[in-house]
Amino acid sequence: MSALQDLLELVPPPPAHGHVEVDWNLVEVEMGLRLTSDYKSLVDIYGAGQFDRFLTVYQPVTPFLNTELAYRARRQNEILAQLRDGGREHIPFTEGTLLPVAGTDNGDTIYWVLEPSADPDAWTITADEARNRVWPRFPGGITDFLHAVLSRRTRFPIFPKDFPSRNPRFKPRGEPDPKWVARLRTQGLYRDL
Repeated sequence: MSALQDLLELVPPPPAHGHVEVDWNLVEVEMGLRLTSDYKSLVDIYGAGQFDRFLTVYQPVTPFLNTELAYRARRQNEILAQLRDGGREHIPFTEGTLLPVAGTDNGDTIYWVLEPSADPDAWTITADEARNRVWPRFPGGITDFLHAVLSRRTRFPIFPKDFPSRNPRFKPRGEPDPKWVARLRTQGLYRDL
């Protein structure tokens, strides 16, 4: 059974209505790289939302820039460059080999390790805890990672002890609060699609 099928059984996806249709060729051209097939399937099936009220997979198309894959990639590259340049944190990966794929409510970032660069489906996962300098590794892709963590098969050291819950769920993003959208607009973190 595939990691995606395992994840679908463990955490049923929402109904298909309301999903954004993704032009994957356009996304990959705009990002300048191919993305993993498991990520594409994950986004196509689940859409935008949160796993177990804690973990958000970044989306290729969304009005919310704080969860948009391309925006997060630019922003995290800036942050990592500042950390490297300032000597404040040892990052055990060379520049250009990390691409954020998900984030948590605690400010942790989950990254793909882009090695080998020519084979996205061989990329593995690492993460940076917001308040720590640990970079744990996971030897699989994002879908396998989600299943391993949510099933409690793997205890990922940066996550709190109460994550995941005993019965993990996926909550699709609903209609946003207009006041929240207005606040995001003033911060430059929302755009109309």
